[in-house]
Amino acid sequence: MAQNAILFIPDISGFTEFVHHTDINHSRHIISELLELLLDSNTMNLELAEIEGDALFLYKLVDAVNIEILEQQIEKMYLAFHTHLKRYEYQRICSCGACSSAYNLKLKFVVHFGEIEFIKVKDSKKPYGSHVIQVHRLLKNEIPIDEYALFTETVKTIDKTSKDTITASYDFGDISFSYNELKPLKIRLPEVDPIPKDVPKHKLFDETEIIKLPINDLYEVISNFDYRLLWVKDVVKVEYEKNKVNRVGEKHKCLFNKNDDITQTTITKEVKKNQLVYGESTINVPFTKRFNSYFVLEEIDNQSTKLNIEAFADFKPFGIIMKPLLKSKLKQNISESIKDLVLLIDSGFSLHKQN
Repeated sequence: MAQNAILFIPDISGFTEFVHHTDINHSRHIISELLELLLDSNTMNLELAEIEGDALFLYKLVDAVNIEILEQQIEKMYLAFHTHLKRYEYQRICSCGACSSAYNLKLKFVVHFGEIEFIKVKDSKKPYGSHVIQVHRLLKNEIPIDEYALFTETVKTIDKTSKDTITASYDFGDISFSYNELKPLKIRLPEVDPIPKDVPKHKLFDETEIIKLPINDLYEVISNFDYRLLWVKDVVKVEYEKNKVNRVGEKHKCLFNKNDDITQTTITKEVKKNQLVYGESTINVPFTKRFNSYFVLEEIDNQSTKLNIEAFADFKPFGIIMKPLLKSKLKQNISESIKDLVLLIDSGFSLHKQN
């Protein structure tokens, strides 16, 4: 039986065609995060019909459209989307094409109203019918801006003399729609504080190694928790959110074979313009208030990278007397991890083979 429904598609655009494997993986994770964020911002209780690449196909069975509520829903999703990207620009640690261009991502909405029916596929039902086809066709249009909310004449009363109104021809016939530019909403974005980049007072470790791997590949091996067990001494398990790109503020837990576990937070610090840096901070190291480790990478040529590992700590009262012992233990553990990292790379390790 046919029922009236709002058909609602938020669509993300702006990623170019990435070739590098890191770009592909990270772009997938970034889009996944953003789609989840849009779903979390769904205050209208729209039903999810399908995740379609970089877009969501949502619907809601209603007898009539309330355009004010629809516009409020669009505004909420749009501001949540760009607030996330604004934070991401401060928090990102990776310089791959996907991460460094994520701030360029755009969001548009296509909204239509009409009769739909449902087709059942195993245990799920999906909307279908001519109006479902129409709302998807409308993703391709001649609107001259990147970010907009498109409303067909079945959703919103249209003034056909307005510059923001278009009548277009599709394979299903002619259809008129209006659009609202969304970019002016950005004035309502909240301020995002920069990430603190302070370094603890006491340097405990500083060692450099030449690694025969391109700088971006080495950075991915170090910062991607999927590879942590391959080279970090005594770690037997890493717990983290697998559907997110690692960035400043992300937490993960390393479980060691001595039944210890350490919760660490991804951090960064200031480095030279030609360097990349990845850092982790924890309060779980005995005798310290805070323990930070940093991996600073600098390209030698397109196949080799200079890797400098540093460790710093702020000590608890009287914990400073343990500094020599902690330095000795760190030197042993980190040096063995660097050795394992070199062996891993020299064994023919390739990110291409892992993905």
